[in-house]
Amino acid sequence: MQHNDSVPVLDARRVADFLDNVVDADGAASRQSLDDVTADLARLGLPAGTAVVLALSNSVQMVRTYLSALLLGLVPLAVAPATPSARIRELASRLGAGAVIAGRLAPERYGATQIHVVGAAEAVLLSGATSYESGQVLIPTSGTSGMFSACLHRVDSLLRNAHRHAGAVGLTSDDVVLVNLPLYYSYAMVAQVLAAYVQGAALVVSGPPFTPSAYRKALGQHGITQSSITPTIARQLLARPEGLPNGLRALAVGGDQLTADQVAALLAARPGGELYITYGLTEAGPRVSTLAAHAEPARRHASVGRPLPGVRAYLRGPDDELLVESDTVLVRKIGGSTANRVLVADRTVATGDVFHIDDDGYLFFRGRLSDFVMVRGEKVSLTGIKQAAQAIPGVLRCVPIVRAEDDGAVLDVEISVADPGPDTERAVRRALNSVLLPGERPSRILIAAESGAFQK
Repeated sequence: MQHNDSVPVLDARRVADFLDNVVDADGAASRQSLDDVTADLARLGLPAGTAVVLALSNSVQMVRTYLSALLLGLVPLAVAPATPSARIRELASRLGAGAVIAGRLAPERYGATQIHVVGAAEAVLLSGATSYESGQVLIPTSGTSGMFSACLHRVDSLLRNAHRHAGAVGLTSDDVVLVNLPLYYSYAMVAQVLAAYVQGAALVVSGPPFTPSAYRKALGQHGITQSSITPTIARQLLARPEGLPNGLRALAVGGDQLTADQVAALLAARPGGELYITYGLTEAGPRVSTLAAHAEPARRHASVGRPLPGVRAYLRGPDDELLVESDTVLVRKIGGSTANRVLVADRTVATGDVFHIDDDGYLFFRGRLSDFVMVRGEKVSLTGIKQAAQAIPGVLRCVPIVRAEDDGAVLDVEISVADPGPDTERAVRRALNSVLLPGERPSRILIAAESGAFQK
């Protein structure tokens, strides 16, 4: 499948011009330039193709460091800044990263003795780096392959996907885009940051964590015209007595499923406003389809639209699993037990999602074949939870349990050990908290001997 796109490349002058129009929502002044950060990165002495882990909060600093790494031919991997050092160290080891960059670092936790300055951040160098190729990017994924895997992409294909998504949501150089989703998500980095770059739009960087009051303040202070949120955030805003903020021209929602009623409520809350429902996954590069809900009849409000230009989506097997063929899919998945199974054909990925496609080509999400679950608004991999628990000395088995409560799904785990004692639950929780993000941590941990009854 061929589709011609005229997409700007990543070059230093255009990146510098773009960064001149990127600001932090809180108005914090930046003391570094692109040249400063690029020079600091260059002084690390890492050869082109070296992976670097970026554990930086949402900020202009994060955007500048990420783009600087790309300009030097490094291979950035953005992770949550709250990621425990033990987990970063293991991830860096499995993916062969040559450095970790964060706001503050304890070098001894990474087997290092020296701190290097990179802009307003700190870096440590790691041994055993893997050589990737200049022009590649690593994006973390929380699929069935677990927490220590990533998708390897090409920068040019991410820019192409960003350009196609920008066209689908009507993003232009006149827009001001708010990024309040985590920049370590492909949705924020590609569909917002890189989309703003290729279109020449201005960018405002905020959060997380998300709060309705901070969101409203950012929209008003910065004249935001384009915003992308998750269904969880959409439901939070709909539940507020003041409803959705005014003044926003276009709102995009992606990352999970919205019901047709929720789409209708979003449309009713912003009469005349543009509403785009999108679907994608990191492996696909990442955006796959878009529905311009404001321009569609109510019968299509449960849909995620039709595929973007250059993307072919079709079903396979009795389960109707969606396959996506595009020139923006990943190069390969690295790490994890399913690393070689996501690419099922040339430029084609298996999504693990079940869909219906109507006669007009609109995609309707039906469910997931994978073990993704949404817990407190976060996508959690049950395989990743089991891997973390079963890596704890003495743990023989871990069974995640998802319970439904009034305010959403809750995750518990059943842990089998050879010889449980009075402090076993506390020790297991402490070990899990050292590697799991807050949204992944179980509510209850039930402990039992291998063949015994479970107990709190």
